[in-house]
Amino acid sequence: MTGYSIALFFHLLSLLLAVVCTSLTGYAALRARTAASADEARQWLGLNRRVVTLFPAAGLGLLLTGGYMAHSIAAWSEPWLITSLTGLGCIVVLGAGVEGSRSRALGRELHANGLSDRARALARDPVAWSAKLLAPALMLAVIFIITNKPTAAGSVIALSVAAIAGVAAALPFWGHRERPARQAALNPRPTFPTSEKPAQ
Repeated sequence: MTGYSIALFFHLLSLLLAVVCTSLTGYAALRARTAASADEARQWLGLNRRVVTLFPAAGLGLLLTGGYMAHSIAAWSEPWLITSLTGLGCIVVLGAGVEGSRSRALGRELHANGLSDRARALARDPVAWSAKLLAPALMLAVIFIITNKPTAAGSVIALSVAAIAGVAAALPFWGHRERPARQAALNPRPTFPTSEKPAQ
């Protein structure tokens, strides 16, 4: 057992925590997007807020253990390491900046006006969903870069392909229209009493 192997263990543990948190926040956002009431949307948004608090621990674990391993093999000047750090920086900006600001705006709107049209638009915001799906795509690219240690060109290509794939995966979530069945459930047509002939 060496310091490098211990650092690698905690590095993988931090990565696993980040993956689990990403999966949970994505599921919570999807449920909030299709919520039928303000209370339901607030519940899923609350779960999202609780899970998000674990991201700093995962990020700090990745940086500290990754930094130790990079120092151990003197890799600070390697292009694959610089590119992977750039990818991690982009993930932080997408999560804390783009997603975080829109999630807070959604929470304020739900608190003030319930499940209004603006709240539904915020839950389906194309930019937020692009950031949400772009982040895990970049995470996969960073894992690929760290494990394969490609050249500078290969590292940039990996991040670029991940960015394109992430945005492409978000395209189905850009629409704001509900499915017809969902619209009928949320906005049922009024029923009118019918006149019946009295029984003879």
